[in-house]
Amino acid sequence: SCCMKARTILNGRTSTRKFGISLGSDIYLKENCYLDAYGGFIEIEGQCAFAQGTYIHGGGGITIGRNVITGPYCCIIASNHGFDSTELPIMLQGDRRQGIRIGHNVWLGASVVVLDGVVIGDNCVIGAGTIVTKNVPDNMLIYDKRSKNQRSLYHD
Repeated sequence: SCCMKARTILNGRTSTRKFGISLGSDIYLKENCYLDAYGGFIEIEGQCAFAQGTYIHGGGGITIGRNVITGPYCCIIASNHGFDSTELPIMLQGDRRQGIRIGHNVWLGASVVVLDGVVIGDNCVIGAGTIVTKNVPDNMLIYDKRSKNQRSLYHD
């Protein structure tokens, strides 16, 4: 029971699995979402909602838990270009792929960017416009573009 709105694109091209994109039940993809396995994979467990213009690039593999929501224009990008050589153009230097894991009950605000190698724990809120470049433990609120501001969201 998935809902995909107008102009949503799923590109399941993969070289690592039988299916490049796996969607659990109750997935809602609003207009203009783009999910591209890009040789890797995208696995979404279920009961998730992705707002307009969400872009998910699964090159290094992406796993998304249950009850995850995004604001509009989020980018989740599981690879990065190599750029060590000064002799070769960047586009010819290949890429690095570590993957991304997003836990259960996570909200990514509008225009959040999650970069390769990041693990976001359960019960987290990432504020609008934040660029996530390092792991986020469970139960955290992270906000601002440099991810320097954070506080515990839930207490035991």
